[in-house]
Amino acid sequence: MISQFFILSPQRGDVLILRDFRHDTPQDTPGLLLDRLKTWQKDHGTEQDPPPIFNVDGFHFLFKNIQGLYFVCTTKFNVSPFMIYELLGRVAILIKDFCGILSEECLRLNSSLVYELLDEIIDYGYVQTTSTDRLKSYVYEDPIQVKRENIFMNSLAKLKAPGTSLGSSSNRPITHMRDEKSVKQNDVFIDVIERLVASFASNGMTVRAEIDGSIQVKSYLQGNPEIRLGLNSNIILERNKDMSRSDRYGIVFEDYKFHDSVDPTDFEEHKRMIIFPPEGEITIMNYRISGEVSLPFRVFPTVMRVPGYPNRMDVTIRIRTDIPENRFANKCTLTVPLPHVSQSIYNENMDGSNDQSVQYDNRIKNVIWTINNLQGGTEQSIKIKITGSASFSTVAELEVGPIRQVIITLISFKIKL
Repeated sequence: MISQFFILSPQRGDVLILRDFRHDTPQDTPGLLLDRLKTWQKDHGTEQDPPPIFNVDGFHFLFKNIQGLYFVCTTKFNVSPFMIYELLGRVAILIKDFCGILSEECLRLNSSLVYELLDEIIDYGYVQTTSTDRLKSYVYEDPIQVKRENIFMNSLAKLKAPGTSLGSSSNRPITHMRDEKSVKQNDVFIDVIERLVASFASNGMTVRAEIDGSIQVKSYLQGNPEIRLGLNSNIILERNKDMSRSDRYGIVFEDYKFHDSVDPTDFEEHKRMIIFPPEGEITIMNYRISGEVSLPFRVFPTVMRVPGYPNRMDVTIRIRTDIPENRFANKCTLTVPLPHVSQSIYNENMDGSNDQSVQYDNRIKNVIWTINNLQGGTEQSIKIKITGSASFSTVAELEVGPIRQVIITLISFKIKL
């Protein structure tokens, strides 16, 4: 059972949405969460979030950071954490379905609509339904459109590939179909989102690479018609035991799973899915690729001790993208372990770009370099000047790395019927 649900803006500390279902927890729980965040960041010297589950005075906090907003549930009962996190993700998707986008400004303008949604989703702490198809029959509040698109969508629009559609049409609410002028707009948007994690050795060679991908569908189709979606014929399924690994040439799916609305009968043989998508946004497929992954980038690290300064070391990192110029990687993050004697760092942005940031976690001696938008065909570089509490030795040079990198890319296209 859920005691409270609220949405918090961590930048300002504002409570955007708060619904108390059972009145058995303190009313200042958002303040307790903010205090916990500040204490964690101060004690650990990092801006990273604390563990997503913690207990204060006998009641539990479970929260999730979704697009810079904290979706939080509190409870005094022994609930399933996986159920709560699935609920938080579903609530975020429902808000996007009914409001068009998910942002702080959108929540402020459509607070009454969100409260109406919550009242239908949760009753006295018990989850009733998270189905968009069912909820659209009970929610009557009209959404207020946000005129100014968020920064992320503006970035996508500037760098979108030819033939793709990333405009405001994919951000309209499903209730927009009630408008008589939009009845004939039967659109479905398909997004392929891949999260790539790779480790690099000091010579720039790839040590390990893995892709966690998902195919998301946002449907404005009436009547739930059948859609057939085919993937690349070069895909090889790990579940196929008849083929030895040495004989495989193509993209190997180590693991995959489908949404309930997908009929995967023909997938193993023809790489084809039959989909009956409900209105709104769903993830029709999750997959994982490991092994020989062709990376869309190259990393060139250089480690050098400063002559005449035994406690100084410079680490220069260059990342070059091999993807087309009209594509880009969003939220590219490089994590660089430093020697254990490292005391402080100073970073030089060698490109002068403001679209990146560097954080240093002194507790675990890690530097995290984040590039918000890494455009194809470009190169970014950074120089980290390290000061140690003792002299850097040859052994200390070996403690630099391996570099770990995460890149999230987005490819979107629209089908109009």
